[in-house]
Amino acid sequence: MTMIMMKRIFLLVAPMAVATSLFLAVHHHFNGEKAAALGEIYIYTSDWRGRHRHGGGNTNTNERRRLFESSTASHQQHQHDIEHALSLASRSIADIFTEGGHDDDLPPLRVLFIVTTLTEYDKGTRGTTVGADRLKDLVLPILVDGVTSMVQRGWHVDVYLICGFETLAEARRQMILDALPHGVGLEVWTDAIPFYYAKKFNQQLKRPDQSIELASHGLSRQHRFVVRDKIMDYDFFVAFEDDMRITADHVLNFLEMSAEIDRARRDADQSSDGFIHVDKEDEDVIEDLRSVRGRSTDGAKVGNDVVQDPMTADELRKLWPGFVRVEVLDAQFANDKEDEKSSHQLLVGEQPPLDNYKWMNDVPASMEYEQQYGTIDPNICCGVPPGRARTPSNPKKDDLLLWETDISAMGVRHYPGNIGWAAAMTVQDIADVGSYWSGEGHGFGVNMTRPRRVDSLLGQQAGWMATRSQILYFHEYACPGGFLPPFDGKDWVYDSLQTRNGAVEFWSGGYQLFGTCSFNRILSLDPNRFSRQLLYHASNNKQRTAKTGKFVRFSTFLGQLYTVKERALRSLSG
Repeated sequence: MTMIMMKRIFLLVAPMAVATSLFLAVHHHFNGEKAAALGEIYIYTSDWRGRHRHGGGNTNTNERRRLFESSTASHQQHQHDIEHALSLASRSIADIFTEGGHDDDLPPLRVLFIVTTLTEYDKGTRGTTVGADRLKDLVLPILVDGVTSMVQRGWHVDVYLICGFETLAEARRQMILDALPHGVGLEVWTDAIPFYYAKKFNQQLKRPDQSIELASHGLSRQHRFVVRDKIMDYDFFVAFEDDMRITADHVLNFLEMSAEIDRARRDADQSSDGFIHVDKEDEDVIEDLRSVRGRSTDGAKVGNDVVQDPMTADELRKLWPGFVRVEVLDAQFANDKEDEKSSHQLLVGEQPPLDNYKWMNDVPASMEYEQQYGTIDPNICCGVPPGRARTPSNPKKDDLLLWETDISAMGVRHYPGNIGWAAAMTVQDIADVGSYWSGEGHGFGVNMTRPRRVDSLLGQQAGWMATRSQILYFHEYACPGGFLPPFDGKDWVYDSLQTRNGAVEFWSGGYQLFGTCSFNRILSLDPNRFSRQLLYHASNNKQRTAKTGKFVRFSTFLGQLYTVKERALRSLSG
């Protein structure tokens, strides 16, 4: 075991993989990106399985974005890993734990669960309590929930914790280890906030005598170094902010939807006309009698009236299974302790905000879907054990709250193959592959245009998940400048921590993937799948700190999407 020291940077190195992270950090430091300073990294448990790393990296100037000597070979090697990962993830417990179930021919799904946390104790900002034990009372319980759900399915899970605080006491590390299921590996990177020079928008230093400083916003970028280092060691990667509850249900649904999208893409690739069409025998498919089609009013290649149009393989490559953050209506945020439920800020007044949600008259909720297709299951995202301070137990479907987007930003479409009806989330115009916008036909008035890159409507999901091949596709094809380090080319304005791409939401919230990388997020309208696309924001504090007019119940929001679906179908009659 080797100790390496560089000023306030020191690294306890066990596997070769961690040494690679140090190389990347030093590489960036001497290539104009004063950003990737490493703190302390610790590796625990005797059965940590991150020791073997593919060594074919190529980061020369001409092929900076290629992780392998031959990108074609890597693409061919990994293009079917979605189906492989799905088959491993969906096996029954009996199949996994029968004799020989863990031999080389039938390995478990290997998952790296990455969590980024800025503070060990709350600072009192954003509705938190000064000094509250964030790590013990918030981060650890939901991490254990997620990892346990995966281990119970027979998956092999390791945890990588990236910390913005300088040290983690041995007792606290042991607390994490004791709480995680047996056999789960743990690696901790403390003091992980990178350094940078703050610059003006034109990339000039703000002051001639400026000194290097910590870039706390850059902590959200550091998981990319971990993913690059571990890319060949795992089948699936989960990387989220510390207060997001991610379970096996979310992973399995993501893989199922990814597989359906990829199957449709392959069918389009192999079809004689280059398209895949919606099956005429599918439910809700009717003849399109429209003689005139809408035209784009911005940079999109299609209008806002796309319902069941055929799709090309290139369009399907841009589809991505989405997630939306959710909170549970919590009476503890009430002001009147004698009558908590009635005094919650979202429930008070002659017209309580939740009963007077935005756009309710323009797009009323069609709640008949609950009888026809079923209801949202609140326990999938938010069914936590009782007794936790920040997460109320036993949520009801109408307790689930949305605040990060609304119906005005949404479209719907009947996608081909087994994808089916899904909602289309906001995306920049030039990347839009088409959907039926909720405001089509001046539904929100003649002056309103379709929202595109509107931060308040983006619906940031505080993280991402993907298979190895999907990450390679991000890095080598979809994302200008790449998805993994180094981040020092012209696409990064030669510094990835500045204003244009330095925001927390760019790295963890989806601004990169669903902005510059041009992915179109979709949410299945099937209530069973829809339930598995909701991610619990377990801090549960937005309902107290955000404007009340932003909130709507998720059950109501899904009803609004079904109203837009009904309008889309009616439009086909011409």
